Order: sequence, then C-alpha cells, then structure tokens
Amino acid sequence: MPETATRMHRPEAVEIARAFVSEIEGCCERLVVAGSLRRRLAYVGDIEIVATPTVETVDLTVPEMFGERVQRLRKDRLDERLTALLERGDVTKRVDKQGATRWGPTIKLLEYRSAPIDLFAPAEPDRYGWILVLRTGPAAFARQLVVERGRRTKDGRPGLLPVGLKPRDGWLTRRVSGERLPTPNEADVFALYDLPYQEPWERS
Repeated sequence: MPETATRMHRPEAVEIARAFVSEIEGCCERLVVAGSLRRRLAYVGDIEIVATPTVETVDLTVPEMFGERVQRLRKDRLDERLTALLERGDVTKRVDKQGATRWGPTIKLLEYRSAPIDLFAPAEPDRYGWILVLRTGPAAFARQLVVERGRRTKDGRPGLLPVGLKPRDGWLTRRVSGERLPTPNEADVFALYDLPYQEPWERS
C-alpha cells in the first residue's frame, strides 16, 4: 500500500540521518542532507538526501574464441552499497503515492530504522545544485521555481522561472536550444534566476 505521512521530532530524525549517512558516505563524492532537516524544522516528515555517487571504471578481460577483448564496466559504488543494504535487510523499498517502488540509479525511496528516506543521486556534478535546491524545498518554493514568471502556482504564488529557461530531464535548460546549464552549486541556480541567494532556513 502507498506510504502514509509520518512526523519525526528533529533530534530523532538527525540521529537516523547520521546513521544512514555513515552507511553510504564512503560511496559518494558529495552528500548533503536536504529537505526539512536542512531547513532546521522542528518536525520532519521524511529524510531527503542528495548525493553524487562515486563511479569507477573497471576493465574486465573477456576470453573469446580467437583471443581476448577488454570490456569496460562502470561501477556505481553508491548503488552497489544500497543494494547490499537491501539484501541484508538494513533498508527496505518504499512505494510512492501511486503505489510504485522507486529504486533506480538516480532516485531511491527506502526505509531505514523505520524512517522514510528519499535518496536522490544525480550522477552528473553539473546538475547537483539544481537538484539540491528542489529537494531542499520547501515544496511551495520548489513549485515556484518551475512555473514561469507572469504565471502562478496552484496555491497562488508567483512563478519564478525566467521565460528563457525550462526544467527538462532533471536539468535546468535553455528553453529554445535545450542547452543544459551547469548548476554545480545552489548559488548558480539563484544567479540564473537573478535572485539573491537565500540560506535553506530562509526559504519559504
């Protein structure tokens, strides 16, 4: 069945987040606990984490009838670690609001120590800032970022998206050319929106 909303007091959520991070931090190039915890809220519905996985390339020699060939394999260490935690029963898969599991290389919904965790793992460092801004929230602010200026979100807030930009395939892009814009840090996103940078706890 789809998950139901739960609330955790901040100290409990911080303890669980720290324990989970200790399980995966050796498999990440970059990791930030986002969402309500990053915004310093007293109560948390789930724990959101944005991490860039460590990816290694391994050459494997494959014997063939008339010799050998080298096959190049890409190893996502974060995905491997989460799969191992799943097999050991330390984490379990969760379902989204539609009742579907999300366990792909870039998004995993899971449960750890009875707490819901949303793990976002953009492999490309150049879109890390964009994903981090969206996953830090709050949700109302994230919706404003994807609605054009001159329009309003469903809850009546003014859109913040510059007319020439468009979110596409997990990137912030140029609307006409489709050019993917590098946003390695949150400050890059605010600059593209021509907005002053706000600390996570200042966003509303």
